Amino acid sequence: MENKAQIAHRCLLLENKAVTGDWFLLTLQAPLPLQARPGQFVQLRLGPGTDPLLRRPFSIHHEDSIAGRLRLLVRVAGAGTARVAAFVAGQEIDLLGPFGQGFPYPEEKAKALLVGGGIGMAPLYFLAAQRRREGLPFDFLIGGRSAASLPADAYFREHRLEPSLATEDGSRGFRGTVTALLEHRLLTGPQPGRIHACGPLPMLARVAEIGRARGIPTHVSLESRLACAVGACLGCAFPFHRDGAVEYRRVCRDGPVFNGEEVCFES
Repeated sequence: MENKAQIAHRCLLLENKAVTGDWFLLTLQAPLPLQARPGQFVQLRLGPGTDPLLRRPFSIHHEDSIAGRLRLLVRVAGAGTARVAAFVAGQEIDLLGPFGQGFPYPEEKAKALLVGGGIGMAPLYFLAAQRRREGLPFDFLIGGRSAASLPADAYFREHRLEPSLATEDGSRGFRGTVTALLEHRLLTGPQPGRIHACGPLPMLARVAEIGRARGIPTHVSLESRLACAVGACLGCAFPFHRDGAVEYRRVCRDGPVFNGEEVCFES
């Protein structure tokens, strides 16, 4: 799906709810459906002035096109995201999008494994909910440092999702990283048709390595600082393998979802 011209939306913030730790869930009422795909993102303006000048990108956590509602899952990691976490219900939010190439999906009938590291679960939740609605098989694996760093089970029940959880300290679910849980799942269950992943780069590198070793097509959603979101500034360029050489692609326009086999994680 190619990026379209920038579409501006003035959305009403219906709710800004603390989820766990420094995670916040924003529910927005859009004037018209964004018709987003899992893996795409939007750009939020943080205030009426020019400080900060640039918008901030956020993965689409879920969209209900019928109700015109959009959800964004935000983790506070700096001044910009702290400002978003302080938004209050009733506030008008200026956003652009959706942008980017999402996860390939839907015609595939084979089971997919969705692997999220921390806040990387955000776009995968959208993908899982769509697959659930359309009757497509999948397993959803989510990893975090501890039980306190992940949403409670009730958070997933709205869309009848029951992810397998991994925590590094063993306080909830599988003891270890989400990539260790992925390896365990592949050893004990049938091989999936595809792996979709989002999370920190080291985690994605390991997921791509696991997929390559087992001959499983793997797609990864890369995180990057995005300025223009349309591929003009080249600030999000990332290296990829191509025909024995290295080429750079734009995360915002060519991604953020890519074939994991092609990403130069070693750079």
